[in-house]
Amino acid sequence: MITLEQVKDVPFIIRVQETSAFIREVPYSDQFPKAFRWPLDFDVVANHALHNYYCVSFISCPFRLDFDNLISHFDWICRYLYFNFELSVLRLNIFTRLDQRSLDKNQLEYLIALLIQHPAAYKYNIETADNRQKWALRKRANFMKCQDFQQISQVDQTQRSLLLEHLQILLNKIEVPASQAQQLPDPSNPEKIELPVKKIKREASLYNFLKLNDGLSAQTQKTIIDFLFEMLGPSFRRVYDRKEFTDIFYVESGPDLELLKKSTLDNQSFKVLFQELKKAKILTVSWEVINKKVQVFKPNGESFSSFSECSSGKISPPKRNRIKKDLQALFSLAHKELEPNMRK
Repeated sequence: MITLEQVKDVPFIIRVQETSAFIREVPYSDQFPKAFRWPLDFDVVANHALHNYYCVSFISCPFRLDFDNLISHFDWICRYLYFNFELSVLRLNIFTRLDQRSLDKNQLEYLIALLIQHPAAYKYNIETADNRQKWALRKRANFMKCQDFQQISQVDQTQRSLLLEHLQILLNKIEVPASQAQQLPDPSNPEKIELPVKKIKREASLYNFLKLNDGLSAQTQKTIIDFLFEMLGPSFRRVYDRKEFTDIFYVESGPDLELLKKSTLDNQSFKVLFQELKKAKILTVSWEVINKKVQVFKPNGESFSSFSECSSGKISPPKRNRIKKDLQALFSLAHKELEPNMRK
């Protein structure tokens, strides 16, 4: 939960402006705009939005929400808009128009990467937010007490998963151009037949970085790294830029990953995280390497000798399930690429 201490630097005038317009119902396409009335009854607003299929936001939407702007402003939408589309609108309008849009591979991968980075609204890092965005996180924390809003939050996550699945289906339909297809050797000309070179695999314990599965495409590996950067960012013990963080997964001499135990993510959470990444075959290194490259520190600065050795039996099911749920979008993406290789 975002505390007042975390948003103490937000100017008073912004607090007043953003609290008076606490939450906005955002109409899609031909929905009628909802008139703003003060004083605001939060329960009434949430109930109306939920049952009349209005998307909601704690920040003023800077554009008219229709299909074209949904795609053009997808970055903003993934961060700040709770999806609450009528299911027929989602499937018969948005999905159908996506099919007709004929987005190319790079465009689809970009949209997929955004959804994976943002499996729910308002999951961005408060440290990188401006004042209105910081205050929006505080408003969201207070509004979570409202039952109708809790349902909207669940709808948001469900509809993001449905949209992600549909985009992945469209991506899988794109055929590899013939010019890039693997050329088979011509048996009538033995001089041109090159024997395949057998690739020697290193043992999982011999790497000195958190190696990702070779069966994942470069774009998927980038998406995974970006996702983990956002997820683990608030727990970084030291500052990492994107390149340094990426080196942890590719470079022998890359930096160690130093994490701080916090109330939101502790040493048990980190163990579950890496357990699940290994189980999904996203990471292909041994626990020996993970314990060497990942260091978890207590708030007093003392490091855990080996965070992975904490007893699995002491990890509560809700904590384990929360981490697995946060990673679900990554699992779906990796499974689609790795499953064909597993069948061979």
